[in-house]
Amino acid sequence: MNKKQLIYLIIGILIIGALAIPKLMPKGGPKAGGKPKQGPIVIGKFTIQSTQLNKTVSAAGSILAEEEVELRTESSGRVLQILFKEGETVSKGQLLLKMNDADLQAQLKKAISIEKLKAQSEKRMKQLLDKGGVSQEAYDMANTELQSAKADIDLLREQIRKTEIRAPFNGTIGLRSISEGSTLAVNTLIARLQSLNKMKLDFSIPEKYAAFVFKGQEISFHTDAMPNDIHAKVFAIEPKIDPNNRNILIRAIFDNPGKKYFPGSFAKVQIVLKKDVNAIMIPTQAVTPILKGQKVYVVSGDSVVERKIELGERLDSMVQVTKGLEPGEVIAVKGVVLLRNGAKIK
Repeated sequence: MNKKQLIYLIIGILIIGALAIPKLMPKGGPKAGGKPKQGPIVIGKFTIQSTQLNKTVSAAGSILAEEEVELRTESSGRVLQILFKEGETVSKGQLLLKMNDADLQAQLKKAISIEKLKAQSEKRMKQLLDKGGVSQEAYDMANTELQSAKADIDLLREQIRKTEIRAPFNGTIGLRSISEGSTLAVNTLIARLQSLNKMKLDFSIPEKYAAFVFKGQEISFHTDAMPNDIHAKVFAIEPKIDPNNRNILIRAIFDNPGKKYFPGSFAKVQIVLKKDVNAIMIPTQAVTPILKGQKVYVVSGDSVVERKIELGERLDSMVQVTKGLEPGEVIAVKGVVLLRNGAKIK
């Protein structure tokens, strides 16, 4: 058998094999170029409803006393009496500390005596002036001496006042840093006084949210020591954006019954900037990303239809749909990766 005959034999075998293969395949086999027939896809469904969506922002804050002051000496001297107990509540005007003022009291008595003499002299000069017995210049001199004596008395009384420390407002006094008998210099710290019935809460938010915050707005916060949320009201807003961090400082106030909150505590603040009472929220797993946006599969009878949507706010497991869906419609939330437009479902 030559080479040419061998080629013809191989070609013949291939043709016979090609004709025999279709007859040997089972009748139920796939058709040429076709795909196996797919049954309905099992999905989970979600019915769309309107709900309230709060647009919130979180911030870190610090709790402050409504009023706070450091009690310090205005003059130097020896402490005679400490008239308060640490940690107690004191009233406005209550005497808290008395320093030695014996020398000032002696000077005051002397000044009062001089003032009486000057007053009598001024009175006599006035009577003589009315009768023409002295010149106006002589009377003016006597009157000036009287006014000077009165000024000396006022000065001494002010110096005596500086030997006393009184409470400037109702509040709770802290730990004292001095003892009776101590000789104190000017501006020595005595103790701190704080008003704790109401508290301030300072926090800052980015400038892009500044337009959403207003005086009287209610906010919520909690601390590590008191994890339950309580409410406070905004009562002041700094009128300038901080150029260093582009934040705006806000101050709120809240009642502190039982004095459970302490100045200096760290607070976690939540502010509701905007409320949408007719928001459409859907599970995030129902959303499928596409080239230019997102889509969902809307249930229509026993099949699904693709629909492009636009999204808004995102929460932990839900996302807001701003365009593309209406309340009452049903969408697929499980088996989404297997779906195609027009796919049969069950």
